[in-house]
Amino acid sequence: MNTIPCWLSFSIWISIFVFMKHYRNTVVALGLIIFFIAFISCRDDAIDTSPSVRLTFSQDSLLFDTVFTTVGSATRAFKVYNEHNRRIQISSVSLAGGAQSFYRMNVDGRSGTVLRDIDIEARDSLHVFVEVTVDPVNQDLPLTITDSIVFSTNNNIQDVKLVAWGQDAHFIHPNYTDPDSGVSYHIISEDSEWNDDLPYVVYGLVVVAPDVTLRVSEGASIHMHNNASLVFLQRSSLKVEGTEELPVTFQGDRLEAFYRNQPGQWGRIWLTATSKDHIIDHAIIKNGSVGLHVDTLGSVTNPTLQIRNSVIKNMSLAGLFAQGSHVVAENLAVANCGDYALLLALGGRYDFRHTTIANYYRIDMRNTPSVLLNNYYEDVDGKIQVRPFEQVYFGNTIIYGANQEEIGFDLHEGTEAYHTFDHCLVRTQTDTSGSAFINTIVNQDPLFHDIQTHDYRLQEESPAIGAGSHAIAADIPYDLEGRERTERADIGALQYYPIEEDEDPGEE
Repeated sequence: MNTIPCWLSFSIWISIFVFMKHYRNTVVALGLIIFFIAFISCRDDAIDTSPSVRLTFSQDSLLFDTVFTTVGSATRAFKVYNEHNRRIQISSVSLAGGAQSFYRMNVDGRSGTVLRDIDIEARDSLHVFVEVTVDPVNQDLPLTITDSIVFSTNNNIQDVKLVAWGQDAHFIHPNYTDPDSGVSYHIISEDSEWNDDLPYVVYGLVVVAPDVTLRVSEGASIHMHNNASLVFLQRSSLKVEGTEELPVTFQGDRLEAFYRNQPGQWGRIWLTATSKDHIIDHAIIKNGSVGLHVDTLGSVTNPTLQIRNSVIKNMSLAGLFAQGSHVVAENLAVANCGDYALLLALGGRYDFRHTTIANYYRIDMRNTPSVLLNNYYEDVDGKIQVRPFEQVYFGNTIIYGANQEEIGFDLHEGTEAYHTFDHCLVRTQTDTSGSAFINTIVNQDPLFHDIQTHDYRLQEESPAIGAGSHAIAADIPYDLEGRERTERADIGALQYYPIEEDEDPGEE
């Protein structure tokens, strides 16, 4: 709003005062009104330079969710608000990516990668328009193109995030907001299949409704954005149908080399209470917080989860977190998890055969065992509730890592885990002389091929070679990479074979 200069306001008042000496009674009211206008027009119009001043934005990020089929561009907009009582000057508005950015911006009619000294009047706003242009057939582009618009005001730095697709993908974003909780998520309300025609990129929560099955076919690639998770509700099911040649991959949406083995890039796959009959075959689940969270028994007869020929690795918290569940695993490798590779809590029933657990997590110091068994919790009234184990069985399995103790027991006093380690190789300080440990190799390095490059195949001198049970191997005749193990039963998910020096260990 334009204001009347103070000198002009008072000049008007002086003129009115002289006029009023002749016409006192008729213009008093008019004079008072004009005096009031003159008074408020003399307010302080200086720029607010307080370091506490902050801008407000209509949204904190812009998602360009168009699926581009040719060279394409899209425009989005947001508003910048000055909610203070004095004028603000934004020192600079800039694209963090500078001249190399895929984005272009226009701030109230001004364009450029850096704009300076932009004023916003008190209780006023600015419009910012952002455009992005990408060529989705250029496979050298990252899956997502990220940038930000940075605002500097009185040395306060704020930004609005920008995200667009660099390649064609199925974009899965929230399509429903719960009226009670206000939580937004993408709901899958009917049986669905995700295939390998394009990558899937998931933002936020994807919720599979009760009685619905999500089927993921061979070769599908699922990319989870920061904090994104898949959640399966009552009686819903996940069916992952990868193959040895075309596994299904769950990972983050950052494909740069730095993020290749970076944990904590997304949330978890959560198989909630009373979800059921989940089957995962030939999957690679990596670089999240919790790989699989299996929560309480979904069926009194069938396993809640059957997982075969799969890899879970580089999780910031846990590879497999099961609570009172029934899990059957074969040819499973779990590697490099920040707290636990397997956290088996609140009892349950578990069967792991030809599993390799190799925990050399290096981001932070790990003070927890790779495998922890727990059978109780404290309820809201402070009372201990015991949830017993029906069975915990490990057959032809390696449990090894960087810590001296890689098997932990958190059991309520006077209870047991009913655990068996049958023809296993383990690293533990536990007494292994009892009947729970059958033909088990204790505290001998399995001699993985190269833990630095996450290659957990066996070296020629490994004590795990030929030390497994043939009876167990007969039921699982091929290893994680499809090699036959019936003639020689090695411990772990991977049979030993001679490795050429330049041989690529592959995605696993």
